[in-house]
Amino acid sequence: MTDHLPGPGHSTVSRRLAFAVVSVVFANYLLNAFLYVLDAGATPARVAGSLACLATIGYLQLGVFSRPGTDLTSPRAFLALGVLAVLVFAPVVFFSTAWAGMPGFLAGSSLLVLRGRVRWVVFALVAVANPVTKTWVGAPLGVQAYWLVSTATAGLAVYGLSRLPTLVDRLETARSELADLAVARERLGFARDLEDLLGQGLTTIIQTTRAGGEAAIARILGIARAALADVRSVASSYRDPPSPPAPIPALFPRVLLTAVVIGYCVMAALLASFDLRVMAVCAVSGAVIAALVLGIVVRSGPRYLALAGIALCVFGPQLVTGNPFTGGVPGFAAGAALLVLPRRLGWVAFGAVVASQGVVHAVAGNPLTDVVWGMIAATNHGLVLYALTKLWSMVTELQRAREELAAAAVTRERLRFARDLHDLLGYSLSAITLKTELAHRLAPEQARRELAEVRGIARQALADVRSVALSYRELSFDEELRSARNLLAAADVEVGTRIDAGELPVDVKVTLATVLREGVTNLLRHSKAEHCEIELSTSGRLAALEIVNDGVPAAAPKSGDGSGIGNLTTRVRALGGDLHAGLTPEHTFRLRAEIPLPRQSISMTAQPQL
Repeated sequence: MTDHLPGPGHSTVSRRLAFAVVSVVFANYLLNAFLYVLDAGATPARVAGSLACLATIGYLQLGVFSRPGTDLTSPRAFLALGVLAVLVFAPVVFFSTAWAGMPGFLAGSSLLVLRGRVRWVVFALVAVANPVTKTWVGAPLGVQAYWLVSTATAGLAVYGLSRLPTLVDRLETARSELADLAVARERLGFARDLEDLLGQGLTTIIQTTRAGGEAAIARILGIARAALADVRSVASSYRDPPSPPAPIPALFPRVLLTAVVIGYCVMAALLASFDLRVMAVCAVSGAVIAALVLGIVVRSGPRYLALAGIALCVFGPQLVTGNPFTGGVPGFAAGAALLVLPRRLGWVAFGAVVASQGVVHAVAGNPLTDVVWGMIAATNHGLVLYALTKLWSMVTELQRAREELAAAAVTRERLRFARDLHDLLGYSLSAITLKTELAHRLAPEQARRELAEVRGIARQALADVRSVALSYRELSFDEELRSARNLLAAADVEVGTRIDAGELPVDVKVTLATVLREGVTNLLRHSKAEHCEIELSTSGRLAALEIVNDGVPAAAPKSGDGSGIGNLTTRVRALGGDLHAGLTPEHTFRLRAEIPLPRQSISMTAQPQL
């Protein structure tokens, strides 16, 4: 297909396109019914009554069922469906077969409003009810079959044109969520790789540095070299682009388009059932047209040749027989012209095909009603083919675009992870390796000093590993608390915890988890603590997290100092709370976050309602 560029504007274009096309198609259906009412007898009462009914049907279709953003599960939608059912079947008593085109609205709207198998049962019942409610007029079997097929086909067209814009929006949302999920999976993989490759190794280095001796130095050196090689290997592997996701076929619009095309061709053949020879010619030309449309025009291939073949199948039989009903579905020639030719030329050709059908009916000596019907039918069939094909193409292009965006998002995340590994851990592991090699050549006293420095570097590297790994996770306070216990214990810091809080709102828990993570990370980086107390409590309408340690840094930061504390303060204050960091009278360092709780998280009793 041409001129189908994926992008954010496509959902807006498709919504406008569908609404414009469905407006024209609905208006043509209503106009056609009104013309048949006039043809049957234009009395003032019939004219006024039919106009009132048709205007109401048009409002319900455009203002309720096909309007973007309408809640089709609301009582208003069900009430509108009931009113539409009355307007579709009750006027048959007054307008007879002139009202035969109206049940298609009810069939399509039933698919939009109802759910599950019920909607398809109602759809079938409406299609069958159209000819059944007109048996008293004595219509031939072919005409009754035509009413049945036309109701089903029109209902599918109404349903598809009303639904596809919504599907495009849902597809965008779903693909965005898939991109986020793909990134999330990569992030979890990053965290696992970090902790599996480096966490245990750095913990072992910290513990081994206290032992001293040649064996300890050799072990530290082996662990550091292996960890550095692992970092380089993992960073290199994450610079490779991920495999592209498998494409998902746009099944719904394809099946819908196929059903509508076949339905229109069957309708054309049944409309010519008054003469078996005319019906046979119409059936053959319609079958060839359908094959060219579904096999080439809406897909790929020699599309100009297919357009010429469709035009030949439409106009050839009409010119040879002089019968306008032998041309299959002439509107498909108009719709194919819009799809194949450049835009302006396509609309000119569309208008020419529509006008030609009026001329063909007029030359054949058919009444004015048939002349207008021929032009309306060509317009509707062409617009429906064009719109459903265009929207199918948009769905396909959006799928491809979202798959590419998901892959690009994962690639960016992999590159960021590779940079984090190199920048944060490459230096630390290199320093550990160099200092351990130096300690191996020094006297015991000097070697112990070097190992003490190695221990400090390893503790900071372990904090860096934790910071990088957890930055790729969805924060959970319980997981953060468990991780903090394990990390502090591995760094020889005695940990005490006290949790005295019930269920907290999600945003409060995530923010407190962030405070806990940053507090423990800063403790390992900037202090030499031996004991740490972590307490979470609620009092009244206030949740408080307090982290106290005895490793007072040389220059203790105050609330708001430093990017880490500043960022935490911003996050806490966004929830109406406050954060304090500083020395206590007991010569310890305390980080305390306080966040007010909403009223519903405190009381679970029923509240009086107005």
